[in-house]
Amino acid sequence: EPEVRYFFQYEPNDELFAEQRWAVTTRLPEAWDLTTGRSDLVVAVIDSGIYADHPDLAGKVLPGYDYLRRDPDPDDEVGHGTAVAGIIAAHADDAQGIAGAAASVMLLPLKVGDASGASSATIAEAIYAAIEQGADVINLSLGADTPSATLERAIDYAYEQRVVVVAAAGNKPDAVTFPASYARTISVGGAVADGTALAEFSSRITRVDLVAPAVNNLTTTWSDAGPGWGTVSGTSFSAPIVSGTVALMRSVQPELTVEQVRRLLVSTARPLGPAGQPGAGAGLLDAGAAVRQALLPSLARTWQVADRPVSEGIVRRTWLWGPYAFAVRTEPYSEAPHGARLVAYYDKARMEVTEPEAPQDTSWYVTNGLLVRELITGQVQVGDTTFLPASPAQIPVAGDPNDTLGPTYASFARLLAVPPPEVETVIVQTIDRGGQVGADERLAGYGVLAGPLIPETNHRVASVFWEYLNSQGVLYQGGGYVTGALFDPAFYATGFPITEAYWTRAIVAGVVRDVLVQCFERRCLTYTPANPEGWQVEMGNVGQHYYRWRYGEPPYEPSPEDPMAVALRLN
Repeated sequence: EPEVRYFFQYEPNDELFAEQRWAVTTRLPEAWDLTTGRSDLVVAVIDSGIYADHPDLAGKVLPGYDYLRRDPDPDDEVGHGTAVAGIIAAHADDAQGIAGAAASVMLLPLKVGDASGASSATIAEAIYAAIEQGADVINLSLGADTPSATLERAIDYAYEQRVVVVAAAGNKPDAVTFPASYARTISVGGAVADGTALAEFSSRITRVDLVAPAVNNLTTTWSDAGPGWGTVSGTSFSAPIVSGTVALMRSVQPELTVEQVRRLLVSTARPLGPAGQPGAGAGLLDAGAAVRQALLPSLARTWQVADRPVSEGIVRRTWLWGPYAFAVRTEPYSEAPHGARLVAYYDKARMEVTEPEAPQDTSWYVTNGLLVRELITGQVQVGDTTFLPASPAQIPVAGDPNDTLGPTYASFARLLAVPPPEVETVIVQTIDRGGQVGADERLAGYGVLAGPLIPETNHRVASVFWEYLNSQGVLYQGGGYVTGALFDPAFYATGFPITEAYWTRAIVAGVVRDVLVQCFERRCLTYTPANPEGWQVEMGNVGQHYYRWRYGEPPYEPSPEDPMAVALRLN
């Protein structure tokens, strides 16, 4: 085929800005709450090279290659690649310069061109090399209006190897640009700095997945005058914002396919008016939402083990978590790598991911908080040993939300250190709304005994709850339904008991009932003998209660970011 020249998507602009509007516009700081990228993740910059000694890039640039001179020195002669590299991965928190979109990842410089552009064959060769050298993402801030089968084959190969290729959509409004128009790239158009409209130069003809700021983007610069920082314009500089975001997504969910990455970017993009305009794709990049939703399938995998069989009607039993997450957000936690963790609130509990970049094949990658301890003590935990003072929750532990008879969490505040009874003692002790403890021999007829002593907290588990925590049931595992332990390990969902079990009278479905209540670190369990089988032992609605205590009335509908809904959209 004839040689095709590709040109970097650069719009020269010498106006300087004192801040990175492109990062704020794309909500990257929300993503940085969770990750700034894994240090072993590689983004290949197939461009004009990178000035590796730039103070904002030093130590981040891997050994690369110059395909023009066929030597291992991909030094940047024109500054284009250095500007792209800074947007992707400039150092953060170093008291100088800017912060790249994925500041902790590494850069692989593959030099394919200079001021005169780059050839399609050379770009294709560099793509194959990037894949061989372990690149997770490839940035192509270059383009031409003529297709190349050689280049398209290289991009197809990258796609098959699960390497995400991000390409600039081009700077001619009335012209198509390749390789961005190829179906297997993530094609990025350009928006104005505040993201409210398309940049006037961004292609309206090229196939576009989404857009990012492309006007006056502050980044690293290199010229004969030396290294520095300055503003640049063009879709060459919107594409690397997306490349950096993809690196963040892959940092928290390494197994994402190219199409899953595309779906997340497109589904989380913010619409850019007017609706349906050519060149805007799905809208403006929302890096915070894209990274957050990339992580959410990890929570869905935890939810579906016990609750998917309930949701799909395979089995009739009480929920372990709840039918859906009603709120998804980040919360401060001092031991989290970036000071915040992702949480999802369900009726029964809160799921948490504190270390998003950690291996996901452990039982404790997704945890559920010590919510009951916080509700009883009135101490909001924001770190392993850091708490914010509040008041014990005056919210009913059991029964209907408007119950006025049974205990609140505050009712248990004085009972955390009560010594346990003898093993197999018949439980007849009671508790009222005021936290007063009594006894009612009538309750011996239910035959509930004080069970095993848990030495970690010096409390016994009531026999009905011990049986429940060691029960078998239908689970969703390995893509199908199996029978196994509902709780593995036994105290994963509940934590250890922090009170003994007490009987109370509470309004359940509008009727006053006998209810046995025992609070654990993470959940409160209730036993209502009058309930039908499968619902006699239940998890209390601790997730709802905690959210109400900390934030106010909880939503009573699924969050738009319900983890299972997000996971299903990806597959």
